[in-house]
Amino acid sequence: MGKLKGMVGIPFINGGRDVKKGLDCWGLVMEVYQRYGFKCPDFRVDAFAFQAIDALANKETGQRLWEEVYDPQETDVPLVVLMRMHPRYITHAGVFVGGNRIIHTTKGTDTIMTRVDALKSRITGYYRLCSQ
Repeated sequence: MGKLKGMVGIPFINGGRDVKKGLDCWGLVMEVYQRYGFKCPDFRVDAFAFQAIDALANKETGQRLWEEVYDPQETDVPLVVLMRMHPRYITHAGVFVGGNRIIHTTKGTDTIMTRVDALKSRITGYYRLCSQ
């Protein structure tokens, strides 16, 4: 988890792409992937535009850039985790970083590590960036 040192507590900022100023959930995904040596594409969508996020998530997961992982293992790290925080829409992303943990950021909590078990009912899928 040394690659993630200093990430917990980074403020949530809608549209954030700067670790010093703050990140939104996709900005955090991009930063984590960069720390693991991968370039993740940027998707700029307002963090509260739930239908737009859901449409983008459904479109992107159908592309060859992403491969769904059904039973994540420690060797799969990092994996994008898509979540349904709204009852009807995929609205959130985090990163499975092993050790039964997901790092993610939201308004009101900033960047935190959460046990997979605590988010299990909200997780819609785990995805590997195929350029890994």
